[in-house]
Amino acid sequence: MPRIPFSPSSPKSEHLVVIAPHPDDEALGAGGLISYFVENGNTVDVILLTMGDGFVQDAERYYLSFDVTAAEYINLGYRRMRETIDAMAVLGVGADHVHFLGFPDGGLDRLLFDHWDQEPFCSTTTGVSYGPYIESYGEKSPYLGRTLLILLRQLLVQLKPTWIVSPSAYDEHPDHWAAGAFARLAGTDLANPVHHFSYLVHWPGWPLPLAFRPRLHQKAPHILSQSHPGRWREFVYDADNVARKRRALMTYQSQVELIKPFMLAFARRSEVLLEETVANMPTGHWITVPTPSRNHWTRYLKQESPINNVAWAIFAKDQHVRVEWDRPMRSEEILHISLHMPHTQTLRHWRIDASGAVSGDRSDTVQVSLDPLVLEASWPISEFDGNQVAMVGVQMANQGVWIGRTAMERYRVSQILDHNTED
Repeated sequence: MPRIPFSPSSPKSEHLVVIAPHPDDEALGAGGLISYFVENGNTVDVILLTMGDGFVQDAERYYLSFDVTAAEYINLGYRRMRETIDAMAVLGVGADHVHFLGFPDGGLDRLLFDHWDQEPFCSTTTGVSYGPYIESYGEKSPYLGRTLLILLRQLLVQLKPTWIVSPSAYDEHPDHWAAGAFARLAGTDLANPVHHFSYLVHWPGWPLPLAFRPRLHQKAPHILSQSHPGRWREFVYDADNVARKRRALMTYQSQVELIKPFMLAFARRSEVLLEETVANMPTGHWITVPTPSRNHWTRYLKQESPINNVAWAIFAKDQHVRVEWDRPMRSEEILHISLHMPHTQTLRHWRIDASGAVSGDRSDTVQVSLDPLVLEASWPISEFDGNQVAMVGVQMANQGVWIGRTAMERYRVSQILDHNTED
């Protein structure tokens, strides 16, 4: 596996930004990389999208109560904020390089789809619909997806990273895959060249064993390494680096009492990261989105995901998506199709029910053909709003609960839009 492609003999030439959904995820996923960058004289900034104020079991344990108040959840957020600052100090990152946005823990996926730019999301734990944390980067900002994207983009433009590391699109925690989506949107086509990688935290049976094994190398889950051959990178560290990561992880005392073996399992000889790419949207032929093993999804979701295959294509001047099932859609199931446009911060989010009826903004532009085992939908490429890059994805919900999805991937559509303009 390739090593980090910069030399310690050229200090301060690289700038790493690590984006995390909750306090401790930045250390779990990239603590070794953070330590390595700092050790070699490079700049590191860390961005936390939430304060971790939605961890109900942690709050109940901390307050010894099953009736935790909204104010106590906010207090827990402040505690996890202090733990992050202390943990990053162990890795050599100063407090002025740690940025807290204070968006809702347990609600990032809702911001991505249902609360984009209209009604703000209200946190089920803190009871607020705006950033309540004093002097945080997102203080008083409404809980809207578009607002989060704008703030995150502003930070990245200001920081000018040469490396971005964020959560994987294949992480099974909704906050994690949504945080990864926001990071990919915000990091699209920055002025300076960027290496973008993603880290995995939540995946069935990974990492094993659930214990501190500092000599073991971290290995990507087999099904994911098969789905993305050549894109996984292993970054190998020395014993001192691994020890620093372990000390940083143990600084999160609010988490240690609940998930210590899980946290220690990430302090290993190496970290594996997936290289993020932007593919060209195909014209005249289908491109299939890699999907993980359905057995893994079923184990996590405890429901059967009907999605077998998803493919995208452009035919003439229409965007198409084809979804194949292993059984017909059920009446209570809804297919969600999303198009996020990073530069205009716009969203097209359509819902299709088992009869083929479409709802959502500008749903009149969507055409649907529905067979028992195949659904195909199409819409004019004008829905890209002139954006050169779009992030597209498919999710399946049953009565509001996600039961299956494909990773939301970025595609470059500039050549299609340019050709359309010429016509």
